[in-house]
Amino acid sequence: MDTRESTAGAAIDVAFFRLRRMWSRPLRPRRAGDPARAVQMSNVMVVGAIYRLGLECPEVTVGGVAEYMDVEPSTASRLVNDAIGAGFVEREVSRVDARRARLVLSDTGRRVLDAVTRYRRAHLDRLIADWDPAERQEFARLVTKFAEASAADPADPAELDRAIAEALAG
Repeated sequence: MDTRESTAGAAIDVAFFRLRRMWSRPLRPRRAGDPARAVQMSNVMVVGAIYRLGLECPEVTVGGVAEYMDVEPSTASRLVNDAIGAGFVEREVSRVDARRARLVLSDTGRRVLDAVTRYRRAHLDRLIADWDPAERQEFARLVTKFAEASAADPADPAELDRAIAEALAG
């Protein structure tokens, strides 16, 4: 298979790969010997997940974070514990069931989320600043439409596993 296909899907795949790197680069670990970053991308992802889940449900749990981030519960637990250790998230007793814990953003977590969101949005505004206003609106409409379609019909990991198994089998 030629990975340089000229379909719209191929162009979108390449563009999205580049975009993912753009968003993760400012927060990824630096080279060996460089000072550690105060905020890791995983912290930002957990803080964002807790914020968004908190808009939709009365209590956010580790299980909810796992589902939202599409990771195993044990991975979500580790990521949440890292965010708690960094001071961005607090664990409180559930208001519904005292045996459960709920997750809330700390004041620091809210400030970090706000700073990261402002940075990303300002960066996006700079990237499209020289576009015609109609192009900016159309791009926003199409990206939103694409995100909604992706959420409504998510990729099937089992299908990907089969494709990889076939590739490995030769």
